[in-house]
Amino acid sequence: MNVFKALICTLLLTLSHIAFASECLNIKVTKPIKVDDKTGLLQSLKFEQVKLLHKDKSGICLPTRDTYILSFSEGIPFIATRLKGHTPEITLLEKGENYYALIKFFTGNKLQVLKGYQVINSELYALANFTLSSNVSNISIDEGVISVKNTELVEELSIDSVTLYNFDLSGVSVKH
Repeated sequence: MNVFKALICTLLLTLSHIAFASECLNIKVTKPIKVDDKTGLLQSLKFEQVKLLHKDKSGICLPTRDTYILSFSEGIPFIATRLKGHTPEITLLEKGENYYALIKFFTGNKLQVLKGYQVINSELYALANFTLSSNVSNISIDEGVISVKNTELVEELSIDSVTLYNFDLSGVSVKH
């Protein structure tokens, strides 16, 4: 009889933890994303950032480290991409006959990352060889040219460098 009671108690305890964890998973945190639209696509596109929540060991609901970019197709949301960081900003550009979404986000301290995507309908397709980073949070996009500033310490001197990049469907290249 005691074994039976122990099994019932274990089962009820397990079910209660599953129920509490699922309550947390049903909650999400959404925020608007700053979008710089240089194409007119934003009339037909919509983006939101989402943080999923999970319960930690103490039972507190916390956001995940990843940020998910939601896009919408005919009003139905879907995950367009996952970023390993926070505070994304999107720049929509047109080069040639292609549309691009360049997404800047932060990954810690002052590290800012830029990832490139091709936009087809409302979907984002990651471009190969297209990840740039700045250790001083200084990436800018002007007329299709990407400027990335970094600082490095050389023999106790701080040296700033700015590199300009072009990009296309094959990725990024240093502008000469």
